[in-house]
Formats: sequence, structure tokens, C-alpha cells
Amino acid sequence: MYDDKPIYTIKTVVQQTGITSATLRAWERRYGILSPGRSGGGYRLYSERDIAVLRWLKAQVDAGVSISSAVALLELQQQAGFGPTPESQPAARAEPARGPRHAQTLNRQLLGAVLTFREAEAEAVLTEAFALYPVEHVAEEIVAPVLVEIGERWHRGEVTVVQEHFATTFLRHRLAALFHAYPQPANGPLAITGSAPGEWHDVGILLVALALRRHGWRVIHLGQNVPAAHLAEEIQRLHPKLVCLSATTPESLDGLTAVAEAIEHLPEPKPRLVLGGRLLNTREDVRARFSQAYLGTSPRELIAALTKT
Repeated sequence: MYDDKPIYTIKTVVQQTGITSATLRAWERRYGILSPGRSGGGYRLYSERDIAVLRWLKAQVDAGVSISSAVALLELQQQAGFGPTPESQPAARAEPARGPRHAQTLNRQLLGAVLTFREAEAEAVLTEAFALYPVEHVAEEIVAPVLVEIGERWHRGEVTVVQEHFATTFLRHRLAALFHAYPQPANGPLAITGSAPGEWHDVGILLVALALRRHGWRVIHLGQNVPAAHLAEEIQRLHPKLVCLSATTPESLDGLTAVAEAIEHLPEPKPRLVLGGRLLNTREDVRARFSQAYLGTSPRELIAALTKT
């Protein structure tokens, strides 16, 4: 939610974004990303929304994404409902001179909003986060910690089932929209992702699916409660390189065992099985049981491990 009124000079934009005036003009000319207004003297003037867009693009480029890909991604995110969009109504001043808010600040505000059912505020926080930071940063530093904290509070009895369901449903819908905004790669290795048999928490594995797709994997995301027998049938038909499942509760342990055994008995070539989620992150005995399949506590660690192998 940003003001669309063009009031900032190019000098201010350069100061607030770190983008040189030459680069800014080149991006405008080549990609048509902004439509600056004009002052009475004919000077370019930019809005708060323009500054938010430029900050986001620069963050992508700084993370190694080409500017053409970043612009394409921005368009996809806008179609999915994230990031500054022309339809947004003006709201409270974004105060660009203060710089982007820290991820921990956005994390705390998002947590408070979803636990008190303030959907509009939660939506605004996510919009701001995706406008200012790369997707992986938002997933790892803002969304994932909120999910972990809600899960911990639920297990301690500090959060009701209703609160937990609302928060996870809200985040699931937003992440699913972002996941589907990315086109499925035409080539690349195939991964199947989903929750373990009997497991109904799937936001964490959706973060994994998003990370894999962003790193060139063709991803078939199956969602909640993936049956072991049916999964084995599809593995034989589709021949994925990777099968990645998550589990959060002890009740999912039998399901993980069933999947591991089903894959073990498949003919070659067998996919690599990767398991994660709260159950493995917090239980050393479960990690030891599936030591070859556990590659870390987060999507970032998973991607790093897959890159090395």
C-alpha cells in the first residue's frame, strides 16, 4: 500500500534506492517499469510506489537475478496479488526516507496480524515484504519464522486451533498463489513435494516447492496427506529425481516409514527421498532413523545441499 502521487525527484530516488540515475533511465527506457510524472519545470517525479518497485528490483539484481528476469518476476507477482500494483489505493505514507523496514519487524507484525485475524493488515505486511525483499528472503526470514512460532505456541497450548488454522490457511493461499505465478520450467529435474501420509500441515513443504521451482526444478506439488501406495505408483510412472515430504507430528512417523519402504522396493532408477519438517527438526531419534534423507531445517539448506550433490 503506497501513495501513487509523483512528488520525489530523481535525486531523492537515487538516494533512497541506491540505483544510479543512468541505470534508472535505462530501466525505464528498456523495460517500461515506471511512468514518472513531471514537475512544472519538466523534471521527472516519482511516487512512493515507484520507489518500492525500484527497491524490490534492486534487491533481486543484488541477489544475482538479471534485470530482465526481475522485471518478468515483478509482473508475475503483481498478477498473483503481491507487490505494489496500480490498483492499490493510497494509504498511510510509506516514508521512503526511513528505508525499508527490517524483516524481523515485518515478521512480528505478520505474526500479530494473523493471530488476531486482521487479514487486511497481514496482506499489507506480505505485500510490503515482497516489494522490498527477494522471495527467498521473505520465505526464510518472515514467513517461515511465523509458521514455526505459531506451531510452537500451538503445541504449548498458547494458540487455539482456530488461530492456527486461520494463520496457516492465510499463508498457504498466498504462497500457493506465488508458487503458481512461476511458470513450470520446460526442462530441468523433476521433484514431487507434499506432506507425509496422515500429515495435514503443508505450508512448510509449500515453501520447499516454491524454492525448488525458483531454482529450476519442475515441481509437482501434491499438498496434504499424500498416500504412500499411490505415491509409489506415480513415482514409477513419472520417474522423478527427488521426492520431498514434510512431517510435523509424531503421528506422521508411520507414514514416513511407509513411504521410505515403498521407495526402497521400487526398481531403478529410484528417486532421492528427502524428509523434513518439525518432526525431524525437533526429534534427534527420527533424524537418525532417516539420516540419509534429512538435508536441513529450511528450504535454503535443502537447496544448498542439492547444489553440492
